[in-house]
Amino acid sequence: MSCARPDYKKVANDFITSSTPLKDYAIREVANTSSSSWKAVLVYAKQGRANMPLVIFVSSDGKSVVPNSMVYADNKPIFTRHLEPELGRIDFRLSEKDRFVYNPSGKKTIYMFTDPDCPYCLKAKEKLQSYSGEYRVVVKYFPLEQIHPGATSKAVSQEADWLKENRKDLAGKADILKEARRIVQEDIMEAQKAEISGVPTYVMEDGTLKQGLFSD
Repeated sequence: MSCARPDYKKVANDFITSSTPLKDYAIREVANTSSSSWKAVLVYAKQGRANMPLVIFVSSDGKSVVPNSMVYADNKPIFTRHLEPELGRIDFRLSEKDRFVYNPSGKKTIYMFTDPDCPYCLKAKEKLQSYSGEYRVVVKYFPLEQIHPGATSKAVSQEADWLKENRKDLAGKADILKEARRIVQEDIMEAQKAEISGVPTYVMEDGTLKQGLFSD
């Protein structure tokens, strides 16, 4: 008879290999929950460049498994840690010439891909209005036309307004619009190359991708 503690990672791995189609994944951690009857096994599954988190609950005796669905005790979730997707890292340099910059005196540079009609982008920009931390935040456009029709035109218009004030070498409205379209298209192509799928997305100094509202 044995009183050894179950190997929760092995229990989760056996479940994954026998009951799911997952092939490329990593089991990172066994975490405690608010219930002594359950452990949370944290797994990150590869999807393209990204690693997507999922939680497999394993009973303390190792005999029961609840995959990727919450377990409740007394009508409360037993595990509340927020797990962010790991979006990977790009291996190329982003353009930043003729882009609007929040906090230009910041010592480190990050890039923020936005959509003019994205409410989360607007909230992020509201926070950045008074931001004075370590980052200089370069704004780049990734309009999601399928969700926000007309967003590309708005992005071009916003970029054109910036060029009008900051590029005195451009001869007139036609030249300004042409350059604005080129810049927005360059941003879109870079976002696609980076496999960005949503906004706001930030590219950190080391090339790591992060999503969500801006926080220093």
